Amino acid sequence: MITFLLILCAVFMVGGFVAYNPLRRKMDGIIGVGGAYFILIGILMLFASIGQIAGTISGTSNVSALEIILGIAVAVAGLGYMVIVMLSRCQTAGQRILLPFAAMFIGFGFCWRLLAAIFLHMPMESGKKNAMDEIEEAHDVSKMPSIIYDDGNNRWQRVTLNKDNATYRNDNGQEVFINSTEIFGNSANTSAGRVHW
Repeated sequence: MITFLLILCAVFMVGGFVAYNPLRRKMDGIIGVGGAYFILIGILMLFASIGQIAGTISGTSNVSALEIILGIAVAVAGLGYMVIVMLSRCQTAGQRILLPFAAMFIGFGFCWRLLAAIFLHMPMESGKKNAMDEIEEAHDVSKMPSIIYDDGNNRWQRVTLNKDNATYRNDNGQEVFINSTEIFGNSANTSAGRVHW
């Protein structure tokens, strides 16, 4: 059992080191490093408490009842916080399922990233978006809905959607081609004027 847990920790440490930045970006606004650490400690204390209880029952462990109670209390606090985050900050079932794994990867990854920053002078980096990410997001055609409106509140329906452009047609049959460079947030400047969604 100990060997299995050590291998599992090694997998989470290596995976966390590699996946730290993408997970921080994906879970931005849901959980930070501190919350991830608290959930990680709760999960680890759950496994440790189960091991202590099993060892006490089998007679191979010599831990006090206070240690077991404190371990269970920390596990319940960490897992309780995870449930609160799942219910209050996660919007989809996918985010709720991903949360415990992401917390473990972020927690382990932060530890290794911190050590690499100290000893290898590697950049820490965080989950914050850089300027290029924000520019790409501001010009993202895939976020455009199937129906948009012009300044006269006329409806335009999407005809085609490509990686960097889309075509819309209004009820009069006029078409407008929208390139990704024309998009700014929830609006675009086009040949037919400004459209918004």
